[in-house]
Amino acid sequence: MTEKEFDLLYAAHKGKELAQFSKDTLFMCEKNGWLKSGKLTESGYEALSPYKVDNAIIMAAGRSRRCMPLSNYLPKGLFEIKGDTMVERQIKQLHDAGIKQIIIVVGYLKEKYYEMAKKYKDLIVIDNTEWEEKNNISSIYAAKDYLKNSYICRSDNWFAHNVYCDYVYDSYYACKYTDEFLDEYCVKSTDKEGYMTSVKKGGEKCWYTIGEAFFNKEFSAKFIDYMVKEYYDPEVKYMLWDDFQIRHIDDLKLKVKGYSDDECKEFDTTEDILQFYPNFKDFIEQFFAEEELVNSSTRLNYLSNYADTKTYSVVATEQLTGRLHVNENLFKPSPKVMEVLHNATYEDVYLYDLTREDELAVEISKREEISTDHILIHSGSSDVIKTVMSLVLNKGDTVLISAPSWNYYKSIVELKMAKAEYYDVVPGKNSYEFDVSGLMSKAHAVSPRIIIITTPHNPTGAVISASDLETIIKENPSSLVIVDEAYLGFSEQKFDVRHLLAAYSNVVFSRTFSKLYGLAGIRVGYGLCAPMAKQVFRLDVNPFRVNNISRKMAVAALRDEKYYKGLLKDITESRNFFINEMNSIPDVKAFDSAANFVFIHFSENTDVQALKDYLAQNGYLVRLWTEGSRLAMRVTLDRKETMEKVVALMKEFLEK
Repeated sequence: MTEKEFDLLYAAHKGKELAQFSKDTLFMCEKNGWLKSGKLTESGYEALSPYKVDNAIIMAAGRSRRCMPLSNYLPKGLFEIKGDTMVERQIKQLHDAGIKQIIIVVGYLKEKYYEMAKKYKDLIVIDNTEWEEKNNISSIYAAKDYLKNSYICRSDNWFAHNVYCDYVYDSYYACKYTDEFLDEYCVKSTDKEGYMTSVKKGGEKCWYTIGEAFFNKEFSAKFIDYMVKEYYDPEVKYMLWDDFQIRHIDDLKLKVKGYSDDECKEFDTTEDILQFYPNFKDFIEQFFAEEELVNSSTRLNYLSNYADTKTYSVVATEQLTGRLHVNENLFKPSPKVMEVLHNATYEDVYLYDLTREDELAVEISKREEISTDHILIHSGSSDVIKTVMSLVLNKGDTVLISAPSWNYYKSIVELKMAKAEYYDVVPGKNSYEFDVSGLMSKAHAVSPRIIIITTPHNPTGAVISASDLETIIKENPSSLVIVDEAYLGFSEQKFDVRHLLAAYSNVVFSRTFSKLYGLAGIRVGYGLCAPMAKQVFRLDVNPFRVNNISRKMAVAALRDEKYYKGLLKDITESRNFFINEMNSIPDVKAFDSAANFVFIHFSENTDVQALKDYLAQNGYLVRLWTEGSRLAMRVTLDRKETMEKVVALMKEFLEK
């Protein structure tokens, strides 16, 4: 069916005059038996059926920080404009258009939406449990089982008239035209059929996306396929669904549906609403009628700078076993560590440690043969990294990070309103390798304030050579190089830290007791840096030391060299076994690793998400990563008997 034929049939369905349509289109519709005497026939409705709208999905999970202080207490979709909340206005318009199945995806202040939903017996409410750490792609993911011929709506849209239809011909995105420059998603080009071929942020004299979108069944199926494969890509978590569509714009085709400026409104801030509807101030004043609420809300205005900042969140789980997804040391720490707990005194609990020397710093100093002036004790290496980046970064600075990488780095970059650029860590024959030439080229191009080198690398287990590391430090004197050595000790690799700190002032090493020493729960780590840098970094550290018992446990771990030598032997045996067994499976590649985890590639025909789910059903949690179109898996090592069970489960799944 052509679009003109569809338009004619839809007009007949709505009882509209058909004189506007050409005689040729009218003739073809009558010839096909779709139309008779200006009325739709049963065959006409059958021809329209593939275009029937199945449902609408309203995304309402976000925090809307730019609408603070009101959004501290009420989600933006429930702001009342001209007698209706924005979400309820859309629900009523959808119902009036004949669309009965409406799915609303909630997160922030979800109980407010659950209360509202009581008014609408057929409304389906889905809880997006990932709304805090991911962008609105997570709302589409949460509702993916409903994606068919579907409207995709935002809770902050307001339409002057009902724009919804019960039949839609093709996938589209609502757009408005602008002569002036706007920092919006702007359509830079379309093909001869009207599909967007290039969309970029910022533009003038162009259409920009705003309002609802429509996914037909074919588009939805492709979108779901890409989304499921790439959902665990660290970059995807920060994406609007718009970004994800742009990422695959050649295959996920949307047309431009133009609206006038008065027809569609999208409100980012309360000021936007007030400009459109000045009486909105009455709604705000009524909502904040109680003085206590007014005072408490006012105190949060200063947080508006962080309206779009996402926090880094770990994957929550209640499991105490089978935790192969967060890189804990599952071989457990030295028994001498537990003796510290058993022998703890009241003084360890109620007194500050005010001794002249920090016993932990002294112990590290002995082992590294380096002055305590270089040692910054902190509550975990993640806090060392955060302290350093927080003090060094300014708004607009660039940080060079590996791809793939730990997303925590980017979360700090965003917190400081800086920007991330990436260099590659790429698969070699048996292990991943740092693309050092690519890193150097990128550093030359973007002049980063900070370069982060994670070695052994998370998630691949790759290591950078001492010569390459020194070259990066030496050739980038204006950049601070942070060497994240969280996984130090799981292999024989070790840098000459004394030499590097003596020769260069632009390097910081970050280490932790969470990994090799198995002390993740007590939060202790340390940094190694120039004495002058330490004095500055201490400005961001608690004036009182990391808690007494934690530091004593770390000292006990350092001193029990015999135990950790044996532990390392067990981990190495388990790692070698697991890698060899995985590589014995056809079309599976497990890469050599210098850490306590293994990175695995599978064939394109393997449903890696289903494999992850199968392992979880059997009690083992693993982590997925996306590299381009490939979905890879990272598995933390446990004792050999556990890894034997994991291998058996993987073989069982892959043989099906």
